[in-house]
Amino acid sequence: MLLRWAGALFLVAAPFYAAGAEVVNDVTQLNPVTVAEVVAPRTLEELVAAVVNHPGKLSIGGGRYSMGGQTAIRDGVQIDMRQFNQVLAFSPEDREITVQAGITWRQIQEHIDAANLSLQIMQTYANFTVGGTLSVNAHGRYIGLGPVVMSVKSIRLVLANGNVVLASPGERSDLFYGAIGGYGALGVIAEVTLVLADNAKVKRETVVMPLTSYWKYFARNVRDNPDVIFHNADIYPNAFDTVRVSSYVRTDRPVTVPDRLIPRDLDYSTNRRVYNMVTEWPAGRWLRQRVVDPLVYRGEQVEWRNYEASYDVRDLEPESRKETTFVLQEYFVPVQKLDAFVPVMGEILNRHEVNVVNISIRHARRDPGTLMAWARHEVFAFVLYYKQGTDKVAREAVGPWTRELIDAAIAYGGAYYLPYQILATPQQFHAAYPDAGKLFALKLRVDPANKFSNSLWDAYYRPEAADATPAAPRPLSLAQLQARESYRRDEAQTFLTLPEWVLVYSPAEYAQSLRRQMPSRFPYFGSIGQFWGYYWDAWQATRNKYDFNWGYHVMVAVIGTSYTVENAVKGVYENTIGRVTEWLASNEPTAEDAAAVGFAQRYVDFIRVRPWYEFSFFAELKRLWREAPIHGDHQIRKWERRLILSAEMLVKAQYATLLTIGTRLTYGTADRGIEAVVQGATREGLATLTGTGIIAPLEDGSLAVRLPRYEAFGDAVGELAAQGVRFVEISGNDEILLTAVVPAGWRYDLPQGKVAFSRAILTDPQKKRVGILTPVPALHEVLRALRAQGLAAEHVYDY
Repeated sequence: MLLRWAGALFLVAAPFYAAGAEVVNDVTQLNPVTVAEVVAPRTLEELVAAVVNHPGKLSIGGGRYSMGGQTAIRDGVQIDMRQFNQVLAFSPEDREITVQAGITWRQIQEHIDAANLSLQIMQTYANFTVGGTLSVNAHGRYIGLGPVVMSVKSIRLVLANGNVVLASPGERSDLFYGAIGGYGALGVIAEVTLVLADNAKVKRETVVMPLTSYWKYFARNVRDNPDVIFHNADIYPNAFDTVRVSSYVRTDRPVTVPDRLIPRDLDYSTNRRVYNMVTEWPAGRWLRQRVVDPLVYRGEQVEWRNYEASYDVRDLEPESRKETTFVLQEYFVPVQKLDAFVPVMGEILNRHEVNVVNISIRHARRDPGTLMAWARHEVFAFVLYYKQGTDKVAREAVGPWTRELIDAAIAYGGAYYLPYQILATPQQFHAAYPDAGKLFALKLRVDPANKFSNSLWDAYYRPEAADATPAAPRPLSLAQLQARESYRRDEAQTFLTLPEWVLVYSPAEYAQSLRRQMPSRFPYFGSIGQFWGYYWDAWQATRNKYDFNWGYHVMVAVIGTSYTVENAVKGVYENTIGRVTEWLASNEPTAEDAAAVGFAQRYVDFIRVRPWYEFSFFAELKRLWREAPIHGDHQIRKWERRLILSAEMLVKAQYATLLTIGTRLTYGTADRGIEAVVQGATREGLATLTGTGIIAPLEDGSLAVRLPRYEAFGDAVGELAAQGVRFVEISGNDEILLTAVVPAGWRYDLPQGKVAFSRAILTDPQKKRVGILTPVPALHEVLRALRAQGLAAEHVYDY
């Protein structure tokens, strides 16, 4: 089958190097590491001798598929495990197998297939070594599972002193959960006992859908379906709003593919031509989505589970990597944040013009306890496969957008994957892997001389960062917390951010209006008045209580004027030319009208989590001209809509570009965290929330915590209040504003707080928006009281 990039985890192996000083590189040719020697043990005795007899630094290599030097350390010795590849024990009755760690998944498949057994969890491609897979705690496309640690019964680990120890979840669990996913930091994974599964027949089911429909589809049809064995969804670039969903479901039907494993001698030259088309042709991605994939996925396909699990990485290999190369990255985000994260990811990739081949979505349950867990919650994994140049300029260009993606994943409570290019800052590394200090402490105990190392740990391992008990940092006094530069914020900002959020609420009302009626029916001039009315409310609430913030008021005046001009122009246009073309079309929406609805909703979804000027208007323009047919019914209306929408997107794209440049030059990168003092919170409760964490306990028994900002702030506050957490103060402030959309006749009778303002919803006169000024210590009571009345806070305004 074509286009197997969707299942890749690593790239094709580098050539084998014999003893003597060598340069070890992966096939991207981006990460050469000069090592003093490469040794290749075949027996456990030889492996122990290799560890004991080399006093310097040691690194461990398997298939050498990682792409950031994670298998080598400069001037050290690399232990090449590929000849350490024997099956040691196999029990079909117990459905388990014990192997040397240098064996590949394909070799195991060939051993167990005759018993009609299959590996419970493995990577999508079968060329990788078992030890390498465990060292990065990899995953595949398996449903109901997740990290490969879930299928490991036990391991034997060779420590720095030469001792060989058995580790499992019940015996030496510290070493078990430290070595799996530990990237060779603790020792050499020598032997592995794996749990096996039945080699069932599976039927491929595939469907194309909008990304916004995927989570509901997955939750309803896939997540808890015991018959789904493999599953992934491929996001089509560069719009990033459409997915092809593929499930392989247990079946009793006869196979349509007779081979039990994919033949080793297949020719993948067609795939190379497809990769070239997708990445180099002007219409390559369109052809892939509309022509190639429909051909590839046509017809019924029933195959053995082992066949679907035996892909060869040669499937991914291009003809040459001299000037360009294909590279992987991967990000993990809690499942409930899928719809919020993908637009942010797509915007970053489009803005940096990343040559994306494919993004594959995988699912994983929560990690059972590895110290370097990338699935601290139930997550979706986003496997990014892209093409880049190999020259210095092209390589340096990857760093900025990679760090932006890492920041985005962390902001949504997720992580990034470590086997790829080492581009994250130490701060990002520790934010994504908060238990790294525990691994460092364990390493300091079992490998005090730091014998086991590689380029990854050379970048991030610091013995002084070891922390075996990170849950108990030294208590702070409230005065010490308040003295932190990052802590205190201006309380007036809880009011002054209101006009900015009106520029979210108004587009949301506009998007809802377009779904119900033609554009001319929207109250454009009323929307202008609504914005300035809310600005008046914010000014009235702050003018006699706080110092006047000249910079912020000027900013609001600028964005308010821009919004006024935009809506005045649209109001005049839609009520003249727009009404005429609506009448000529008999008030029937055209494909362009439908495109405008989608554009409006995507814009609203984006600006809830990111500044509006980072939205990719150019991508929307391309989508309009690509997806809406040029000819059809009501031709005059179609062309009028096409032209006015194109003009709007072009103007906003240019304006957004100028604002993006100006904002970054003026303000740099925005702080995405806000600090608070709470009572009643637990580490476990905070761990379930996106973007939250403990800063330190305070001397009075309360906790200083870090919360996300913007819309995620309200989500976190609401979830903490539901857990019984009480807020003492937030950013040094004791009052905070929240809004709720309530019935027009609703009267405020909550136990705390007061109504600061109330305004009708323009597009729904039966409802109104109320602003509730709440004492911070009573915030949880107000949120609970609203919930008890069947209402909810629309937004809690941070500072």
